[in-house]
Amino acid sequence: MSEYRNLIIAVVILISIINQSALPGWSIPDSEAKNPANSKANTFDGDKLPRTIILDPHELVKMKQVIMKRNDSIAKDFLKKIVTEADSVLLKRPISVTEKTEFPPNGTKHDYFALASYEWPNPNTPNGLPYVSRDGQTNPETLLIKDREYLEEMVDRVMILAIASYFTDNPKYALKAQELLRVWFLDNDTYMEPNLKYGDFERGKGRLNPSGIMGAHHLAHLVDAIAMLELSPKSSKSVQEGMKQWFSKYLDWLLSSDQAKREGQRANNHGTYYAVQVCAIAFLLNKPDLKQLLKSTMQDLSNAPLEDVSRLINVKINSDGTQPFEIRRANSLHYHIWNLYGLALLARIGDQVGVDLWNYQIHGSGIRKAVDFIIPYALSNQSWPYSQIKRLNIEDISFLQGIVCQAKLHYNSQSYMQVYRSLDTHDVALNFQDIICNLHIKYIDSGSLKN
Repeated sequence: MSEYRNLIIAVVILISIINQSALPGWSIPDSEAKNPANSKANTFDGDKLPRTIILDPHELVKMKQVIMKRNDSIAKDFLKKIVTEADSVLLKRPISVTEKTEFPPNGTKHDYFALASYEWPNPNTPNGLPYVSRDGQTNPETLLIKDREYLEEMVDRVMILAIASYFTDNPKYALKAQELLRVWFLDNDTYMEPNLKYGDFERGKGRLNPSGIMGAHHLAHLVDAIAMLELSPKSSKSVQEGMKQWFSKYLDWLLSSDQAKREGQRANNHGTYYAVQVCAIAFLLNKPDLKQLLKSTMQDLSNAPLEDVSRLINVKINSDGTQPFEIRRANSLHYHIWNLYGLALLARIGDQVGVDLWNYQIHGSGIRKAVDFIIPYALSNQSWPYSQIKRLNIEDISFLQGIVCQAKLHYNSQSYMQVYRSLDTHDVALNFQDIICNLHIKYIDSGSLKN
């Protein structure tokens, strides 16, 4: 490893051990200035653009128009999938953060509570405390507290209902989605407090773990669901306003609490997904400095402010495409894919505010370099030279498919299409964050749409 890279790592480690009360955080002024994305026309080809930030609003409109005008197998298959999934959600009861039987240390059922996945009872103490870490090995005890599982499930349900509402214009999907949001976030008996203080609790350690913010990374995608639901004739103003108020309080906690700021200063995937949440929520709330937040990841280490170093793209990605803060993990290939997916989400957000993270390069590092590095290993064309104690699972392949789908759209290389085809199998889990990109690519591959 070069002296330059060693310097980067040393600086980031230095930041991580600074007293947490002095940690700088992401700063978003509270002003009435317009979000950069709001200056764009709010219609496209005569249709109103949903105010989405991760899902491309122009792509959404284009695909909806294509589906409405055509009756081909691609359109039929797409509609069948989303309607089947959405109809199944209609039959399910709302779930809540208050359903757990074990509460966090403060005893409040409204606080989100999850145990740290890789923490296990200490074999050297009578009571098993404090727990000890086993990287990459999930303690089955953590699965008994359902808040993390239920949060992911709730977001997935709301997302598929919002997509079904947008593409079918059937009000029943919007009504159900808003019911799920009310129960999880807004109703007096079942609401979730707007923080993640107990999100990755480590038994016996007497501290609050900032890693819990990662466990709720799905929250960023609700911004897109809210935007699509807003276009429904059954859109509820009280739910829309209630969700914005909830996210405003949650964003304040992300930006101001020492616990959250520690997470934001991490150079690995945790810092990446913290940034995804902050940027997506800032867009929802019309905060003016979203563009500057994204640009702060594009600086050179030589002149970047200390507080920005851990979020720099050339800190997260080496010139050979490896990711230095994921490479030493027990499941390092999984974490290369996972962190790269988060960086792709940031780049998708950048698309909407005029910040091109896809093509940004410095010192030979950048998102495309990371994509090209990881593909042959993820496809098993080459043997991964670092630790990977588990086989990649279907979810890993689904995230890889999402990365390659976006790479095809942004880099327009036929090689990415070939890789995408190899990943496009019925075994890959349906990922609602990438479903529109997948639809677009299928039409390109069929020759129905020009690149």
